[in-house]
Amino acid sequence: MMQADSAQQQQQQQVTAMGGLLSSTADPEALNAQYEATLPQYKSRIYDQVAARGYPLERHAVITPDGYELIVHRIPYGKLRNNQPGVKKPVVFLQHGITLASDCFTVFGANESMAYILSDAGYDVWLGNTRGNTYSRRNINGLHPYQAEFWYFSMDEMALVDVPAMIDHVLAQTGASKLAFVGHSQGGTLGSMLCAARPEYNQKISVLALLGPVVFVDFMQSAFLKVFTNELDQPWQVSGEFLLNRLVAPVYKTLCSHWPMDEVCVAAISFVSFGPSVHVTAADYLTLSASWPSSAGSRNLVHWGQTYKSRELELRMFDHGIACNLTTWHPLHGFKPKPFKETCNAAKYGSTVPPAYDLTKVTAPVVIFAAGDRPYGKLTAKKANQLLDVRRLGAAHKRTIMYPDYTHMDFSWDRNARVPADLLGVLQQYSPGTY
Repeated sequence: MMQADSAQQQQQQQVTAMGGLLSSTADPEALNAQYEATLPQYKSRIYDQVAARGYPLERHAVITPDGYELIVHRIPYGKLRNNQPGVKKPVVFLQHGITLASDCFTVFGANESMAYILSDAGYDVWLGNTRGNTYSRRNINGLHPYQAEFWYFSMDEMALVDVPAMIDHVLAQTGASKLAFVGHSQGGTLGSMLCAARPEYNQKISVLALLGPVVFVDFMQSAFLKVFTNELDQPWQVSGEFLLNRLVAPVYKTLCSHWPMDEVCVAAISFVSFGPSVHVTAADYLTLSASWPSSAGSRNLVHWGQTYKSRELELRMFDHGIACNLTTWHPLHGFKPKPFKETCNAAKYGSTVPPAYDLTKVTAPVVIFAAGDRPYGKLTAKKANQLLDVRRLGAAHKRTIMYPDYTHMDFSWDRNARVPADLLGVLQQYSPGTY
């Protein structure tokens, strides 16, 4: 019995230590001030990238019902087709994944990055940024990133509040009736969650193009993600900002900019996170480190930890457990801010178990772009289709496009433009004239 207690205490100490490393606990205001001082150079990256390639770029501020200012970028026209302002074009909305931002779609060249390729093909390209990332670190209600309260959100708030706010803004600005939603990684998951929980948004989306969607967590093999999600799946274990992100870029620039350490660093990063890529080089990583990784909230990762550890065939809302002592906001309470004096499931959801997203309500056409060799497990087209059927997406699912040599981040970072070429075929099929 004593040995069991000792082992439990040791595990608790390890979890607490990891939580302290990964979240802002020690002098968070000072840490945030240091970080904010570096943000102008990061926030300027997308403007520098797009301008250097000769494309126009607009900045739109979208305020959510709970006060977060989301920055949405727009490339209204390209250089090759319909390159005139005011000409209506089909609208496509690109949503980044976790630890990423809108600049993941603009970081490389005009013939390499998705945003430019779609723009030159005649699309009105919009790029979203969810709360807490590099571009969306402001709340008009007085919350600041150095406060833990600023980061009291999970995928639920991003899917049910941020994404619809951005979609509505895009449709209002363009006059379009629908848009094509392209989501990489968590970005695709957010789109699916939105259509499941708010079915009216199926009518606003011509196609859900999901690039490496993180739905198949049952088969996750990434070393870092396994450790993190297995140990940190409770809301009390971490809070605030995911601080580990801040270490990656400066360490990479300092230690990994020259051979042979550049190859060592790429191998290490690939092993613990995304899986080894034959498409993303050490030089590419050095370019990416100018703006990646973006800031993120710890509870976002905890939500994934809960999903992985439960091993359910369900995608559930954030599990707040039984600790009823904090003031938060239920994202489904009429989609307006509603304070609660607790965060337990009973008060939040009226149940001891978080509700599952009903994926049978996803009726917008779904096209999956799946990697065959990924940190989330070996995956074949047959297996992907089986998993989609199990998750009851069968009716909406139209097609799976496999990339046998891809790992997870290749969908955003591969310079060979294979995905944009296939994506254009999907857009031409499902979203012609959706304006």
